[in-house]
Amino acid sequence: VDANWALYCENYLEGLHIPFVHCNTLGGALDRDAYTTTPFDYSSLQFGIGSSGEHTLDLPEGHPDAGTDVAAYYFWLFPNLMLNFYPWGLSVNIVRPLSPTRTKVSFRYFVVDESKRDAGAGAELDRVELEDEEIVEQVQQGVESRLYDRGRYSPSGEVGTHHFHRLLAAFMFDQAP
Repeated sequence: VDANWALYCENYLEGLHIPFVHCNTLGGALDRDAYTTTPFDYSSLQFGIGSSGEHTLDLPEGHPDAGTDVAAYYFWLFPNLMLNFYPWGLSVNIVRPLSPTRTKVSFRYFVVDESKRDAGAGAELDRVELEDEEIVEQVQQGVESRLYDRGRYSPSGEVGTHHFHRLLAAFMFDQAP
């Protein structure tokens, strides 16, 4: 990816782009109004509820989310590991910086139920990943432009991104929790 590794992580950690960047793929599988992000010490969990009729995770009784139509869990571990739980199984993203403007993302898939692979939040995953790479490269161009100026965080939409930036700052300035 022709972009800084942190931009790739930022994109992963906010769901605001989903209905726009993934409008023909992931965007239709998730209920935008029910998308949440919960930060933890060195990680965050994004929780995607499925749109009506989509495949959802088969959660056991007693699970905190049992009875909820969970389409996907997106679990990020600081600084660069992403675990994506779908009805069909698990995808893993490992983000590695190659230079300030080049990043390698390795993808691994572990399919448990092939019959659920072609529908829901985890469908067309290769296409979704390409859409993410394309938008991240466009963001890289934007931050390199003379007109770029940082902005404020969206209190509801960029919880994960804000958490990521706080962790980066803490580690960069030797103030890690």
